[in-house]
Order: sequence, then structure tokens, then C-alpha cells
Amino acid sequence: MNANGLHQTVENLAEKIQFIYSPDCSNEARSSIYKEIETMKSDYILSLRAGFELIRKENLDVVRNFGYQLIEDAIKYFWNDIPLSEKVSIKEGVFRHISQEMKSLQDEKIYLKTSVSKLVVEIMKREFPQHWPTLGTELEQLAATNALCAQVVLLILKQVSEDVIVLRLLDGVRRKEIQQALVENLHWLMALFQRPIQLMLQTKAENDEELNQLLSTCLQTLNVYLEWIHLKLIEETGILRFCSLLLHSAPAYRAASLGCLMTVVERKGTHEEKKTIIKCVTEMDVFEPLVACCLSCSPAPDESTFHLLLSATSILVSVGELIGDLSNEDYAPPAVFPQLVTLLAELVGHPSHSVSFPLLTMWLDLLDKTALAKSPVVNGLLPQLLQTLQNKLLKVGLPSRHDSVSCRFSQFEFDDDEAFLTFFATFRNDAGLLVKKIANLIPGEALRQAIFWAEQVLAAPIQTIAEGEPPASLCTQYSPSYLQWDSMATFLECAVQYPRKNKNTKVAEAFTPQGLRLLGQLVSFTTGDALLLSTTMSAISPLTYLLSATESVLFNSLVDKLLSAIDIPHMKPNDPRRYSCRLLQSHACSSFLNLCTAHPLLLLPRLDDLVSYIMTLLNQAGESLQTSILIEAAVILTNELTDTQSQRDHLTQLLGPLANWWRSPEFSQAITRPELFAEYMGIMDWNTALAKAGNRKQCHLCLRSMDSIARRLKAAKTSGDPYDIIAGELLRPLLDNIFRYIRVSNALYSIRGQMTVEVAATLELSENEKLQILGLNAPPSNRVKSDAVRMQHFVHDTFGFALQFLNSFVVKYGAMFFSGPSLAEPLLKTLYYELESLPLARIRLLIRGITRNIVTRCPVERYNDHLIPLLPRLLEHCFRRINEGWLKIQQVRDSEEEVDVFEEELVRLFARDLLDLVVSVCVQRAARGASEGDADMMEPKCDGETLSELALRMLAQPDGCVAIVTCVFEGLCWGDTGVDNRCARLLPLLVRHMVAYGNLSEDDAVYLVTGVLRGVRCLSPLEDAMHLLVAAALTVYETLRPKFAAVKNVLVQIPGCQANAVDKLDAMILSVQPNAKPPVKKKKDSFKKMLSGLMEEDIHLRYRKPVFIKNLPPMLSKKAAKLKLHPVASDEEPISLAGFFQPSS
Repeated sequence: MNANGLHQTVENLAEKIQFIYSPDCSNEARSSIYKEIETMKSDYILSLRAGFELIRKENLDVVRNFGYQLIEDAIKYFWNDIPLSEKVSIKEGVFRHISQEMKSLQDEKIYLKTSVSKLVVEIMKREFPQHWPTLGTELEQLAATNALCAQVVLLILKQVSEDVIVLRLLDGVRRKEIQQALVENLHWLMALFQRPIQLMLQTKAENDEELNQLLSTCLQTLNVYLEWIHLKLIEETGILRFCSLLLHSAPAYRAASLGCLMTVVERKGTHEEKKTIIKCVTEMDVFEPLVACCLSCSPAPDESTFHLLLSATSILVSVGELIGDLSNEDYAPPAVFPQLVTLLAELVGHPSHSVSFPLLTMWLDLLDKTALAKSPVVNGLLPQLLQTLQNKLLKVGLPSRHDSVSCRFSQFEFDDDEAFLTFFATFRNDAGLLVKKIANLIPGEALRQAIFWAEQVLAAPIQTIAEGEPPASLCTQYSPSYLQWDSMATFLECAVQYPRKNKNTKVAEAFTPQGLRLLGQLVSFTTGDALLLSTTMSAISPLTYLLSATESVLFNSLVDKLLSAIDIPHMKPNDPRRYSCRLLQSHACSSFLNLCTAHPLLLLPRLDDLVSYIMTLLNQAGESLQTSILIEAAVILTNELTDTQSQRDHLTQLLGPLANWWRSPEFSQAITRPELFAEYMGIMDWNTALAKAGNRKQCHLCLRSMDSIARRLKAAKTSGDPYDIIAGELLRPLLDNIFRYIRVSNALYSIRGQMTVEVAATLELSENEKLQILGLNAPPSNRVKSDAVRMQHFVHDTFGFALQFLNSFVVKYGAMFFSGPSLAEPLLKTLYYELESLPLARIRLLIRGITRNIVTRCPVERYNDHLIPLLPRLLEHCFRRINEGWLKIQQVRDSEEEVDVFEEELVRLFARDLLDLVVSVCVQRAARGASEGDADMMEPKCDGETLSELALRMLAQPDGCVAIVTCVFEGLCWGDTGVDNRCARLLPLLVRHMVAYGNLSEDDAVYLVTGVLRGVRCLSPLEDAMHLLVAAALTVYETLRPKFAAVKNVLVQIPGCQANAVDKLDAMILSVQPNAKPPVKKKKDSFKKMLSGLMEEDIHLRYRKPVFIKNLPPMLSKKAAKLKLHPVASDEEPISLAGFFQPSS
């Protein structure tokens, strides 16, 4: 192309580039222009010529940037095709452009400087160092030209370090050669990095814009190199001392310098390397500026200084953690250790929770080290640290409020109060753990502070409002008194843990009279504020372990106080006291239940009074929460009765009113059909919802109370056990309606179309339940529940109580549950009724909540009656629903629409639960007693060589065999590593059994091998999951190949798989002698190589144009000469900016 043609092409290209970045350009036009440009890029000669024309400084910045991209693409993809003379011309043209044809340092945009530096880096990847040994000299000369060239050189060094060493974008030999060359020149590079720092320290020209930009780039480049250069070099050059000197300068330099220090202290390494890091950072020249930076940034609630404080604190925390890691060895802490831990203890009390949070974790780790925890320095700081933690437990600092200095800091970190409260829950938990840890080390001091604080709070006048707020008669969650009570209760609970667990120690004996006196004061404390009373309950609970038969007066006073708090009248929804009263009632119920569990014998004399009070509540239709909790407490007490008849009488009296309503003709009729049930409960529309509220309340009370009785009643050890008889008389008659209730609850989803839209929405999961499925914490909320939310809770809570009742009955009284006729058809018609209309979340609850326990608790002799007819149909339906879910998700992805995260996670979790059920069916579990826990806690051993008896019987049935094999082999294609790991562990067991028993046809064998290979293809982008799956696939092939020659054809059909390779593998499999050791590794390598045609590239490589970089001739390493660096002298005459980069300087 002649000069005129090139000029015209460049002009047209510049116009198109400007047009595609303008808002007037349509998507079609932009796409068309991009296609033209991509076509032009295939002619690298034109790309290079046009690129060098476009990067002229008189062009627009967007055009120049595009020119740099054209040159970069030509170098990337066509360098191997370019003649040597042209390569030299390109290199010289780039260097000439940098030194002569760019704007000044201040005028040139940073992204253009980065783009031009990438050109040099791409050439370095292909030619340096063997074909470009003079690069170091050329870069040094270029840096000495002017400030802009110096900055570009620094960007080149930064980019090559990131690409080659940090991100490892080069493979094998070239990466090692470039890294070796950089290592040999590290002393020169470190000297280059020090020059701008020295110049700034000498001139103190913080207003010099050129020097500011240069120094900023220098620190960024240095930060990249500090990630990988040897620590001895960092120590020799003293580069951290230069960085720390900048901590006294402008905030921008402080941030970059702290980043360099952070990079060093966060490096992982051996113990010797950790010692070197500690030595470098704790030198007085580095440590003192760091401490000064912390202290200067600490008090000001300013965002820029706040982030500097966070960085400085993180460095000190990392140093503390490194010292803790070395404390188990014969290691003496550095000389500044006392100053370090003192500062770290003071920073715990900083108003910002974000500053304090990493310090809590660091102190927890530090106090785990016995040598450090018992050292005089650390031990002397613990009382001060306890005092500081008292203030940190206060729930202050909400971004929306202004009642604390912490609020201002929280506004820098949290978007709203919900985000802060979610974080604060974790923060307070860690603070409580630290209090417990310190209380174990100095229990006497911790208890003294706890008692002093509690007495101080008890004596203080009640403050309902903070300063500057309107007056209020009752406390809120932000009232000063409530905050003090709340944090004091938490501190007291943590401090009392030591004497509660070590009752025979002198500390515990000395605390007993003091604790009883404090408990008496808390019990005697009276106030009309329900919110304060609820925190009083929290403070009372940890001290109840001190009670005994000798403190009967105090014990009775405590019981009366708890019962009076439980018996709070019902508040209307709009009553401002409703939330605080409900909170008090909840705390009182929890405390009373804990008291019954801890001291049942002390409460046993009051059992009759308690039962009478419960009967009164039942007759008056009391609150569901308090009534069910009291019934649960009464059942705990009846377990202590030695007279079986007395226990039966008390339980009959408690359960009688509930059982009568539960089995009443009216309710029994209502649960026969979903329409009747919806009408009876007022679920059909809002017009009847209010009128039927009493029925919902009674149903909720019955199910919650029956669940409490089933959970708390002692389990039967043998058939004919007294508890077995009691359960048979009292609980067994309730099962029929339990099954019917579960059935009609499931059937509600089939009549959803008959409900109003608002009522039908209550059948869906609540937002909190969705967050729980996603593994997220629900944000705390004090909002009054709407009628829709209450209805939603009723539908899901009562179903959960019914499942829990059934689950408790199966676990504790399994012999009675399975003793009747076949349960398969009844369960399919009740528990698993209307599965087609049920959402996945409900079916998953059935699988997790009850099905696994039914499978694991069923006696072996009743398998044929109960499980063999049930499981095939259940597994088939669950598999089909999961398959449909994955197919729907894949269709959404193919249409390039956004996949619902919740729906995908729900399908994923359901698939894992289904495979857990299959594992429970197939794998033999260790024998356990029924009272030892739930089946969910019993982990199967998948590495055994035999299947369970249940699996053997199911595999002998055609339906059962198809259900299990389909779930395992088709589940491999779901693309979830959790499911695939479970499937891969079951594959060998199933295939070996089916081959041994001879119930496989040749088509079946081909299907099994094909299913495993489909799973390999699906999981091929996930390298971690492939190891187990490939091993399982080889085992399946080895097992099937001797009997079924047709499976060989499946391997031959794999793209790229040679028939002779399959023949060699078959020879290794078929020719192994009985006593010969099979060539395991050779078989695995050969098999994996054959499967390479199935492997898909990672998604980020699938649409990436390949880049080919040739290896260069081997290089001879040269030992770099060390440069002597001289420290900054205050009396030296400052050197000019350009002169500073002269080699002689």
C-alpha cells in the first residue's frame, strides 16, 4: 500500500473509531465496524503501519489508544511471522515514540502510558533476554531522558513482573528465563526504585506534580516486586526504611508506602523467612514511623485517614500474628514487642469496629500461645484489655445514628443499619470469645470486673434516651440503660464460664458467695420496662448454676420472677410495648427451660403447680409460645419421676386437651380435603382469615406442644420399656392425624389457583428462608409482622412441627413405628402426597426432615414391607424434578438471560440431598443406638467394599435397580462437584455388585460406561473434581471390560482416541496375572490421555485467541554485580528530576 492509500485508510479508521464511541452509534453499526477492524487485524503489516500512524500525539486520545491496541495485537499474534529486520524496526519505533513523540508527563493520560508500556512487555516476552541482552541499558538510558520516560520505564517493569511472575501468564521455560533475568538485575532495579523516593525526601517537593506522579508509579511498581523478590534482598537494600520515611509525607504517599509494607508482612514462607519479615518491620527506622502513623490517624473521623489507619493496623496485626506463629519455637520476640502489644491493646478500644475487628482475631490467636499468654508483658495488659472489651460490647455505631463517635466511622464502611448489625453479630461473638479466653487466664480479675460492672448497672438510674433526643417513658434498643444492661449481661456470661466449668477450683469457691449475692440482686431488681427485664433474664441465666437445695428461698423467687415474666398479657399489634414484651417473654421462657434442664430435682416439687398453671393457660387459649415452652418444661420434670404411673397421669393431663382438639371430629373432617382445610384455617382469602384466626392459633399450639412432648420425652431403650408404653398410649394415637395434616398441607399447593393472589403467595418461602438456603444470615428486624407474613409463618411452621413430631417418634420409638403393616402405600398417600404440585423446597424438606431417618431406622426384617415398595417411586420422582430443574436453568443460560441464583442453589442443594439419601440406602452405617442422635449425624463410609443389605435387596428388584443406577450415573451430568463426588464414590460399589450377580446385559454395560464418560465431559473444566471421577471411570471400565467387549467401542468413539491405545489398555487389564501387581499408574495415565478428547477448556479460554510464544536458545546465567546504595544524607545537594535517572547518579 502506498503512502496515499495508507493515509486514507488511517483517516477512515480514525473516523470510525470516534464514531463507535459516540452515543449516536447504533449497536448494528458498532458491530459492523468491529467486524471490519477484526478483518483488518489479520493483515499485520497494515495493522502495524496504521497503528504507528494512529498513535501520533496530535490524534485524539481514544484514537491513539486504539493504535496501541493494533500494534499490541500484531506483536501478540504475528510476531513469529514478522522478519527480523521488521522486528528491530518495531522495537526502535516504540522506543523512539516513547522518548520523542509523546506529550509531557502531566499532559499524557495514564492509560496511554500503560498501553505503550504493554508494547515493550509483549516484545520482552518473545525476545528477552537471549535476543535482547541490552534491554537493561536501553531502559536506563530511556529513563534518564525525561520524567515521562522514567514513568513509562517503571510501568514496563511493573507490567512484566505482573504478567510473568505474579499472574504467570507465560508457560514453563520462557517464564523461568525472564524471571531469572529479572532476578539477576534486581539490585539495579531496587536502586532505580529508590531514586524517586530519595529525591522526594531530599527536596520535600510535595507540590511538584511531575515528581508526585513519578513517585506514585514507583511505589506501585515496587509493591509488585515486593510480592516475590527474596527477603534477604529486601533486608540488604533497606527498601522498607525508605518506604517508612514517606509515612510522614502526603496521604497519597502514606497509602502507597503502607501498601508496600503490607505486601511484605502478608507474604507466606518458612519460619526463617517469617523471622526476616519481623526483623525488617520491627527495626526502629520502620516501626517508629508506623506507630506514629497509627497514632496520628487514630482520633480523626476522616475517611482518608481512616483508611490509612486500617492499613497501618493491618500491618501491625500481621506482625503480631507472625510473632505468635513463631512463639512455639525457641524464638525471642523483637525488642519492640512490649511497645507493639501495648499499641495493639490500645487499638482494640478504637471507636471504629472495623479497626478493632482484626485485632480481636489476632489477640485470640496470640493468647492461644502459652508462652506469649503467660509472658509478663502480655499478662500485664489483660486487665486493661478486659476493661476495653466492656466498651466494645456496647451495640453502638449504627450509621443512621449520632449517639457515638463510632457512628461516624461506620458511615465509611456500612451502607445501612442492617449491614452494620449483621457485621456486629460476628464482632460481638469474637469479642465474647476473647473475654472467655482472658477469663481463663485471669479468672479472678475477670469475675471482679464483671461483678463490679453488674452492681454499677444495678445502682445506676434508668436512662431511656440519649442526649439530645426527645423524652420517652420506656427504653428502646438505643437507650443508654438498655445498651449497658445488654453488654453487661454478655460480659457476665463470658466471665462466669470459668467457674462454671471448674467448680472445684479456689476461684470458683471464692466466687460462689459473690455470685449468689449478685444473683439475689438481679432477681430482686424490678422495673416496669420489659426491655430491661429481658436483659435481666440474660444476666440471670449464667448464674443459675450456683443454685442448690440450700438456696430454696432464692430459687423460688427466681422461679416466680420467670413465671411472672412468661405470663404477660397479649399485646395488640400496634402497641409500642409489643416487641419488648415478646422479647421478655421469649427470654423468660428460654431461661425457665434452661433452669428445668439444669435443676429438675429442685423444680420437681412444683410440678403439680406448673401443670395446673398450664391447664389454666390451655383453658384460656393462652399464647402458643409460652404454653408450649411450659409444657416442654413439665415433660422434662416428669422424666425425673420414679413412679411410671404418676408420670403417665401428668402427661395424660398435659396432653389431654390438645389430643382432644387434635382428634376432634371437626378438625379431623377439615384435614380430609385441602378445600375444607383452607376454609377451616382461613387460608382461602383474606375475608375469612381474621374470623378463623382462633383455629390457626389452636392448631399452631397443638403441633408445637406435641412436638415439644415428643422431643423431650425419654426414648425407649427396648421394646416394652415404660417410655415405650407411655408413647404407645399417648403419642401413637396422634400419628394418624399427623399424617393427614402433612398430606393436606402438601395438597394446598394443588388448589393454589383457587386462592387469591395475596393468599397464594403465603405458600411460597419467606425471604429469611431463601437467605438461609443461600447460606446468608437474615438481617435483624424489629418490624411488626403483617397479616401475610403471619399466615406464611403459620403454613410453614406447622408443617415443620408436624415433621419434627414424626421424626422424633421414628428416632425414639422406631420399633413401634415399624411394627405395623406395610407403610409404603400409606406414606405415598400422606407424607409424599401430591409431589407433582409441591415446590422443590418442600420436597427437599421431606427428604432431609424425615425420609433419611425412615431409611436408617427401619429394621432389616421390615425392608420388604416398608422401603422396597416406597423408595423406587420416591427416587424416580426426585430425580425427574431435579433433571427438569437443571434443564430449565440450562435453557435460561442458552438464551443469555440471567439465572435466578436462588433457584439454581435450591436445585443444587436438593440434588446433594437426594444423593445423600442414595448413599444412606447403599452404604452400610455403623450400628448406633436410637437415642444417640439423628440419622443426619451418622456419616456413611463410602470406601467399603460391600453394599448395605437394603441396597442389595433394591438392586435385586428391577425398579429399585433402575432408580439407584439412574440417580448415580445420570447425576454425574448435573455439573455439581458435591453431587459428582458422591456419585463417584458409589460407582465402583454398584458396578462390581451388578457384574458379580450377572444381571447386566451388554447394552447395560455400554450405558454405564457412557454415563461415566458424560460425567467426565461435564466436569472437565473443574480440575479438582476430575481426579476422583477419572479414577472411578477407570474402575468401571476395568470391571466391565472382561465380560463385555462392547464397552471398548465406547472409548474408540471418543474424539482423538486411537484404537491401538485402547488395545494397549485392554491388554493391561486382561493380561494381569492373579498374583501380579497391576500397573496402576500406567493404566491411569493411559486412560486419562484417551479421555483428553472429552475434556473441555475452561470457560475463560474457550473464546480466547491462542498466543504462541517460541522458546529461545538456552541462556547462561550471570551473577549480577551488587550495587552499593548510599543512604539519604540531609546535607546533599538535591539533584534534578531528569538527572536523577542518569547512570552516574
